[in-house]
Amino acid sequence: MALVIELRRGVPTARTGRKPGPRPAAGALERRIVDDELWTALETLGRHRLPTLTDVDPYGDTTLRGQAVDRMVRELEGSDFARLSRAERELLSTLLAWGLRCRADSALRIAFSGD
Repeated sequence: MALVIELRRGVPTARTGRKPGPRPAAGALERRIVDDELWTALETLGRHRLPTLTDVDPYGDTTLRGQAVDRMVRELEGSDFARLSRAERELLSTLLAWGLRCRADSALRIAFSGD
């Protein structure tokens, strides 16, 4: 079951008084396409320990931003990645890094698209 995970930048709708120049790029900044790595990582670590990622819809679209990203980062920071396979560890490390970037930039979000 393929899952597309993207770090996306939303398009700001309000003028913020920023200096003239090009707007920051909107849309997908980074993309990962995974098969079962997320689901097997959740099983290995325990779905109850990662409820934010457990709520991702494998057949639809799920977007994490704001408080949901904060929760995901806390859950991932408290997880033991040593128990995971290399591919699972790389995926969760990427999600953690993206989550930290989202915390620093409120225009960023993490989007999951299932098949």
